[in-house]
Amino acid sequence: MKIKRFTYYLFYSAAIAAVLAVIFANSALVYFKPPVILSLSFLYVVNAEKKNYLVLFSLLLILTCEILFLQDYLGNFVMLHILLSTYYCLNIMLLWKSLQVVKVRLKKVFTLQLIISMALVTYILFSVAELILPRVTGHLNVLVMLIFSFALFIGVCYYIYLNSRTVISYSLMIAASSFLIVNIVTSLNRLYISLEIFPVITTTLQMVGQFFLIKFFIDQHKLMPNKEDYF
Repeated sequence: MKIKRFTYYLFYSAAIAAVLAVIFANSALVYFKPPVILSLSFLYVVNAEKKNYLVLFSLLLILTCEILFLQDYLGNFVMLHILLSTYYCLNIMLLWKSLQVVKVRLKKVFTLQLIISMALVTYILFSVAELILPRVTGHLNVLVMLIFSFALFIGVCYYIYLNSRTVISYSLMIAASSFLIVNIVTSLNRLYISLEIFPVITTTLQMVGQFFLIKFFIDQHKLMPNKEDYF
């Protein structure tokens, strides 16, 4: 129990250090983000009863994305978006086990809550894409690929959340919502309008999202379907 508790303290310490870095020494953030991802890997290995090493590979992917992003966002735009698309597709694969538990049915897919949620998410993503399009006209294909894979990931997360007991899937909802805000704010900050508060928001929410996604993967085997149908 002490080791498991230590893994959480280790992540909290690394996360706080990263937030302080982005506030007081933004250029040094590249040195503070990797320990956060590594601490999450350690947290997963120690706490997960049923380990899936694809989770660790997904963390390696996001670590690579973090380094590329902090080094040169525009210079690494294509590679970064390919890796991020791969990351979201990999997470969809990891969530397949949960989809099997809650069961994918058309009457559950076409519920009012899910349709409205996905319509709003899709509208927001394409609205942001339209704003940043003048800066990435030569890379439209990778941008669309990322939007599609991310929207699909969000849809899967929301579907699992709506059709399962929320004690466990609540973590998934927090992760998906955090990633949604992070992707929107990051795109606006880098390609449309730059504000000092944006990096603080994205750094904080990204770590929150990563933490709750890993927390869900730790407890994924405990997921139970919700017997109630949503209309």
